[in-house]
Amino acid sequence: MQEVTECCHHAEPSTINGTSPNRRGFLQSAATAAGSVALLTGAGIAADRVRAASASIPGWVPASGGTAKAVATANTFLSQNGRLVGWEYAFGKIIDDYSGGVFNPYWGPLGAMVFHGGGHAATFDNSVVILDFNDVTFKRLSIPTPSNKGENWISTTGLAQKVDSAFNSSYCEYGDGQPGSGHTYDTLAILPPADGGAPLGSLIRVSSFAVHVNLSRSTGWAHRFDFQSMAMRNGKWVRWSVNGPTNYLFPGACSAYDSRRKRFWWMAALSYLPPMIRYLDVATQQQLETPYARTARLAPAADSGSMTLRYDPVRDILVLTCTLGGKLVLAFLRCASPEMGWVVPPLSASIPAQSGASHAFDFVPEADKFVLLTGADNSALYDIRAPQDPTLVWTVTRRPLVGVAIATAHIAGKRWSYAPAVKSFVWMASSSSGVIAYRPFV
Repeated sequence: MQEVTECCHHAEPSTINGTSPNRRGFLQSAATAAGSVALLTGAGIAADRVRAASASIPGWVPASGGTAKAVATANTFLSQNGRLVGWEYAFGKIIDDYSGGVFNPYWGPLGAMVFHGGGHAATFDNSVVILDFNDVTFKRLSIPTPSNKGENWISTTGLAQKVDSAFNSSYCEYGDGQPGSGHTYDTLAILPPADGGAPLGSLIRVSSFAVHVNLSRSTGWAHRFDFQSMAMRNGKWVRWSVNGPTNYLFPGACSAYDSRRKRFWWMAALSYLPPMIRYLDVATQQQLETPYARTARLAPAADSGSMTLRYDPVRDILVLTCTLGGKLVLAFLRCASPEMGWVVPPLSASIPAQSGASHAFDFVPEADKFVLLTGADNSALYDIRAPQDPTLVWTVTRRPLVGVAIATAHIAGKRWSYAPAVKSFVWMASSSSGVIAYRPFV
């Protein structure tokens, strides 16, 4: 098979327009076992905790569910431009060219949104930038790898150069050993401190795609970036996996962290119908794969770059969203038996999709539901609730938006992530757009 890179040459469409889920059952069981006094006492403690959490929510997030609010940040994403020589103009492409992001809940009390990307036909800038929710400030946490007169990568002048002796194509690393800027799609993920991550979590590139402005290389080797302290400004990547698969590595990929098994599930090139799902095991740092059974249903043949993948810890399933033939497709896979493949459950209502685009999509644990934003209808958000038996009908509720309009993006990645400490999604559609906080109904 030949490498597919044509997606990288198209301009990105712009569409900027104006306590646990089973709590009631648990409390009822507690009342049966321990009496109504215990029930009332437990409920009172829980209510106190909810009030305390609400009191700590910052004023920049909406006060009520279903509302979107513009967030006044202390500076802008573009203010963090590392002025990489020759590529100063392209700093925004870290977000704007087929790249996502990921929420890190371990960065201080409130967490931070992490941005990292770029790559083919975009930029050589491999900076890691965050929006710190604790002071609502953008910060660059690493220094971009310089060309250093070609020692790390060859600067492009005139015709694109197809050879770069400083670039390691096997690992997709520049000459200084740092992974090159690439399209990150939905691949970025966070390793929690309790599971082996750094004190403030670790950013994981489970695999890399369309790396290097000219060469557009992909690799199955994983890299890790540790968040050591909130004062860090010169962070470094390390190659983390002990191996790297070499097939089905075409641009367009997604990942999700399985907190039960301590692994990062991931897939790429769904349009090529890969016969397996892969995972990066935290304990061994091995890239492994589970082939689907002969009778199993493969993952949908999604449009390149349109897929998002999330882990539902309640039902122990992976949930995939993508576009196919201009329509949204939602499917799930049981993590306990991944070889059985994917199931496309019925939805109670259809959700409009923007052709070829990914969907901003994430799980809200305290409400036991997913919330989806689509570029085909950004005057509303869509709540999606899975039944305990996920083969049954999933309930879809359209929630008309109150407050400011929410801009959408062709590639969302994990920039649309629920932040529990602020009870909101904190979203930025592009490098030059404003930041929006949306508080879902809980």
